Amino acid sequence: MSLIGDIIDRVLSPNREIHGIPVLDGAFSPNQRLDQARQLGDGIERPDDIALGQDGALYVSTGKRILRCTGDDFNARAVFATLGGPVGGLACVPDGRLLACVSGVGLVALSPSGETVGQLESVGSEKIACPLSVAVAPDGAIYLTDGSRSNRPELWLTDLMQNRAPSGRLIACNSSLSGASVREDGLAWPLGVVVSGDGKEVWVAESWTHRLTALSRAENAKRVIVKNYSGYPARLARGADGEIWMAFLALRTQLTEFVLRERGFCEEMMRTVPSELWIGPVLDGRLNPREPTQIGRIKKLGIQKPWAPPRSYGLVARLDAKGVAVETLHSRVDGRVHGVTAVRPIGSRVLAVSKGRDCLVELPLGRGAQEG
Repeated sequence: MSLIGDIIDRVLSPNREIHGIPVLDGAFSPNQRLDQARQLGDGIERPDDIALGQDGALYVSTGKRILRCTGDDFNARAVFATLGGPVGGLACVPDGRLLACVSGVGLVALSPSGETVGQLESVGSEKIACPLSVAVAPDGAIYLTDGSRSNRPELWLTDLMQNRAPSGRLIACNSSLSGASVREDGLAWPLGVVVSGDGKEVWVAESWTHRLTALSRAENAKRVIVKNYSGYPARLARGADGEIWMAFLALRTQLTEFVLRERGFCEEMMRTVPSELWIGPVLDGRLNPREPTQIGRIKKLGIQKPWAPPRSYGLVARLDAKGVAVETLHSRVDGRVHGVTAVRPIGSRVLAVSKGRDCLVELPLGRGAQEG
């Protein structure tokens, strides 16, 4: 019956996303483990990505700046560089350079002293205005994702709610940021990119189609690893033994999926309502008395139910070398670590940034004490 239903859906609603929201079960069963994460140092305003440099320092993108963090808990912080636009994805090159995705600018290479030593602004005749994430392969090749031809990274919610045809790209170039070419086009906000453990594939996480795809580096071939997540997948990072860590911006909800399909209502909402009050995901869901669906989130006296419809949420997942989730850490509706945009293994530790709650955290090892 489900096959017949899918066929009917395709005929009557050709532009409708037919994949329902998967239930959180199995490895994705809800827990409170992400709330057990330990905050490192003082808060950081809207951190977006992290990368470990060749000098042992941790680099954090925040607004138009990149911070250089040192010390056992990376709590000694100094401004490493200030760039010409909001900074997103980061990656370190073995020669000591730091690669930074800069909104409206493209991919910028920085020397160990923080000076700009290279820049990739366009590919072909098209400007790279929405760089989201960058990864470096063992052979030095660089892979960059350009999220959209219509919006810049800071307008991620606008891009989702516009529900346009996907226009993101996977761009490949050499270590000197030259010889750039489009490896894949028509991607739906490809916020995550990583080279697989064996170096043979590039994995791309598309936020708006909720899927993880692998593209062969040597051939013109690709395969879908996971076609439908419960949330909006974000950045990817390679761990030990071929494992991959994945962050999620937020969880999907039935109400948001409904609004995305009802184009007349959605477009009117976007014209007449402030963006922070749109019916859609947010990175920081601390209660606002004017926000939508608030009744479903309040139990009594302002106390939020952890199982309520999630306007914001915290979620990271550890995948095995085949892309199968083997472990997840959650911060539920009433939690404190929401809007995780990046997670990275750093030696024996795993660190993450909560853009929604302005902090750098270290994830707990092993199973948490609070489950369910």
